[in-house]
Amino acid sequence: MKQKLLSIAFLVITLFAACLGLFAQDIAYYFADHLFDASPFQVLIVVTLTSIAIFLMVFIAEMIILVRQQVKSILLKRMLFTNVLIGIFVSMWSWFVLAMWWG
Repeated sequence: MKQKLLSIAFLVITLFAACLGLFAQDIAYYFADHLFDASPFQVLIVVTLTSIAIFLMVFIAEMIILVRQQVKSILLKRMLFTNVLIGIFVSMWSWFVLAMWWG
């Protein structure tokens, strides 16, 4: 039960970080228009860095659990591989969008 709950939590957090990274530009426009009195570029920087930070935190948490061997290693290795694969592609896309905004 603990193993399933942990894997679902990591998956949900990874998907949340992926959505933040993929839709960072739309989120930046929305936040700048409706919630904050800041430029969309500043909000885009915050959203992009938040997405990357979440990927890194999940990666570190999975590595700690893998080293302590609290969960079956096959499942955790798959989760770790999925997080790294999704994290790399989404982070590259986020950095690309941020670089295009930079000019």
